[in-house]
Amino acid sequence: MTITGRKMTLEISNNRRNEIKQMVCDTLVMYGTPSLPLKIGNLIRNIKYIKLITYSSQIKKHRIPYEEMILTAETKDSYAVRQGSTGKFCIYYNDIDKNIATSNRVRWNLAHELGHVILNHHEIAGTEKLYRRGLDDESYYYFEEEADYFAQLILVPHAALLGFRINSAKDIRTLCKISDPASKRRFYEFQIWKSHVNPEDEYDKRIFAYYYEFIFKKKCKICDAVIIQRRGKHCPICGFKNTLEWRDEDDMKYPLLRTHENQKLTECPKCKNEETEINGNYCQICGANLVNQCTNFACESRILPSNARYCPICGEKSIFFANGILSAWRQPSDAFLSIPDGFDEELPFN
Repeated sequence: MTITGRKMTLEISNNRRNEIKQMVCDTLVMYGTPSLPLKIGNLIRNIKYIKLITYSSQIKKHRIPYEEMILTAETKDSYAVRQGSTGKFCIYYNDIDKNIATSNRVRWNLAHELGHVILNHHEIAGTEKLYRRGLDDESYYYFEEEADYFAQLILVPHAALLGFRINSAKDIRTLCKISDPASKRRFYEFQIWKSHVNPEDEYDKRIFAYYYEFIFKKKCKICDAVIIQRRGKHCPICGFKNTLEWRDEDDMKYPLLRTHENQKLTECPKCKNEETEINGNYCQICGANLVNQCTNFACESRILPSNARYCPICGEKSIFFANGILSAWRQPSDAFLSIPDGFDEELPFN
């Protein structure tokens, strides 16, 4: 145990680290989709006993100022609450503070709180909320250390990073979408780990297998074939050489945005309000239109699919496209433009 400034650091035993690693793998397999950056919000929403709630929705619901919300939460970041003996949890997170929301710190906060839930910290502490003032220092800081370890494992999977050119903290930040300070720490740890990779490590092998198709997903620039290919520089469809590029094909398709049965978005893309299952087409927080329609109001078309850029009836732009919610169909995603390139050199895992 060490004390740095006001923070106490408690070392996690090797046995406990292995337990946490297995819990991370189990969580990814049961609730996640192999992708980098990890879609942490979607993963948590797939866990039926956890509900994500924004600070902005609580401010609106209880009609309180932001400052009072922070005092009530006792944190500017996020916190998890166990709902009595029901086995259900609520994770509350700050979607208002720009220093948090725009730095990807919010993603770390969500992963950290998920760690508290998955690692059973509330049950161990016998409390519904892990208040700092409600726990002794040793317990509080140990829970925090474990939750941070869970977050770094689930957001920055070292075995998956080997499939990309990671040469700097910026590459970590781009690929995993974490904050600048976190990316610097994770890059340092990645370099240490990479210097003594163990090809027989069960956790690393399991992570590599989980991300295998994501890492080796490629598309041919000549014939547009989408394949999973680990080795070789020739396209197996058209035979051309050096035409294969790594591509997250999910980003290049045109998926439907998540909606309720009435075609209203489940989350406002502008303010991230998630309480949208109410009457009306507009967000009650920021006023954004959450139902895709044709901008030509004289058109007979009423509601368009949530991925429609143009109206199939009259050809005019959709509201989502006009308002910037949807990008142009020819425009690649930011992830495709900025993600570090994959490479074909030999990797240590089978």
